[in-house]
Amino acid sequence: MKDLDPSSVEINTPSKQFAYEQLSRDIEKCTDIKVLQDALRCYVKLYFKQQETMSIIGLPGINGDT
Repeated sequence: MKDLDPSSVEINTPSKQFAYEQLSRDIEKCTDIKVLQDALRCYVKLYFKQQETMSIIGLPGINGDT
């Protein structure tokens, strides 16, 4: 798997930055690998679903496979 670096993704909205920091701290506290795996799978699915939805509504630059 390619190295993932969360600091390479910039969040510009203060409320989203705050929410990210809260979730990030919760993740750091979690010691249950199953919970972390399930959470990651959920976020991946949500990301792909978002891409599908954006493709359906016709946003420019979305071709459904990126």
